[in-house]
Amino acid sequence: MARVVERQIVSDAPTDKVFAYLADVTRHSEWAQPGHKLIVEKTSEGPIGQGSTFSSVGHQFGENQDAVTITEFVPNERVVYESEGGAGRFRHYFLLEEEAGGTRLTKGVEPVKLSLVLRFLLPIVRVFRVTARAFDGDLERIKEKLEAS
Repeated sequence: MARVVERQIVSDAPTDKVFAYLADVTRHSEWAQPGHKLIVEKTSEGPIGQGSTFSSVGHQFGENQDAVTITEFVPNERVVYESEGGAGRFRHYFLLEEEAGGTRLTKGVEPVKLSLVLRFLLPIVRVFRVTARAFDGDLERIKEKLEAS
């Protein structure tokens, strides 16, 4: 089942700025696909870090509610979080590398446990091909936000 989707982009923004932006999961709605009407709220106390939790409500193929937990948090290197909801559980990650005064950003996702419906539909709808194209758009919007500010 481990079908990882991964895409990359290079931004002129410094790594610390990219990390701070992406580690704040509540800002996901700023770069998520238009039309998803994504709302993310922090549900845990304290500063954002490993173990921080969030609730997420999006509107892709109907309303989707997910519980999100940061599982890895290495400043200026990577932030990994898992989302769990009706579609199953997915591991999302951002990897950052300094490159030519900017940052090479890798965005990836892999299924941890798919819902029965998604396991059945996966071969039919080719979800992972669609996800790769969606990631390209996400990365372009992230780059645009970071370089505009």
